[in-house]
Amino acid sequence: MDCNHKKKIQIRFGDIDIMGHVNNGVQLSYLDLGRLDYFEQVYGQTIDWNDAALIVAHLEIDYLAPILLKDKIEVHTCIHKIGNKSVGMTQNIVDAITGEIKTQTSQVMVAYSQKLGESISVPETLKIRIREFEETTIG
Repeated sequence: MDCNHKKKIQIRFGDIDIMGHVNNGVQLSYLDLGRLDYFEQVYGQTIDWNDAALIVAHLEIDYLAPILLKDKIEVHTCIHKIGNKSVGMTQNIVDAITGEIKTQTSQVMVAYSQKLGESISVPETLKIRIREFEETTIG
């Protein structure tokens, strides 16, 4: 899947485990960075998530190849589905030089209100901005 959003990630020495590759748990932090940057780019500003947020409700992840300290990597992020209360997101950690997918994910994010303490409908403004950013009519 070709995504419109790409976030370069700097691998730090402390990200490396005893096997010499980026720890699986650290890769979740890379995905978080990509996801945050995606939504800031879609909105065109830093977002205040206190009112309404999208939270990860489901994550499937496949670690396809090790990521090494000297690798140049990016997180590719795109939304492929928008529902009433959730969005479907794909994120891949990709070797920026070769294009090899190192880690592949599929996620469901749920719209959530901190104030109400419950799920809410995905805000219309967000739906519009995502569709414009993705340049498609997402279902």
